[in-house]
Amino acid sequence: MKMKKTVAAIAAGMITLGAMVSASAAGIGYVNSNALLQAHPKMQKAQLDMRNAAQKAQENFKKRAAGKSDQEKQQIANEIQRDLNQEEQSTMQPILSDIMKAIQRVRQQKGLDIVLEQGAVVNGGIDITSEVSQQLAK
Repeated sequence: MKMKKTVAAIAAGMITLGAMVSASAAGIGYVNSNALLQAHPKMQKAQLDMRNAAQKAQENFKKRAAGKSDQEKQQIANEIQRDLNQEEQSTMQPILSDIMKAIQRVRQQKGLDIVLEQGAVVNGGIDITSEVSQQLAK
C-alpha cells in the first residue's frame, strides 16, 4: 500500500512537472534577426547610404594621405574609420530600435515570456519572425 502511494506521488509529480515545462515552452519565441534587418523598410536606403559613406571615406583618405608617412596614414585611417563607425551606428540605430519595438509588441500580443535569436534555439519555441516583419511594414 505504501509503495502504491509513493508511485502515485511520483507519477503526479512528473505530470505536474510536464505541465509546467510545456506551459513554459509556450512562452518562448524566436526571430531571425538578419531576415528582420533585410525586411525593414529603411534598410535598403541605409545600405546605400553606408556604401556612399564608405566611398567618400576612401576618397577622403586618398586626399589626406598623399605624401604622408606610414604612421600619419595610419592615424588618418583610424580617424576616418572612427567617423565611419559613428555614421553607421547613427544610421542603424533607428532601424534596430524599430525592430526591437516590433519584437516587443509581438511578444506581448502572443503572451510570450522571452524572445531569442533563432540560432540560439535547438528545439521548440515559436518562430515569430513573420509577425515581427509584418509589424515593421506598418
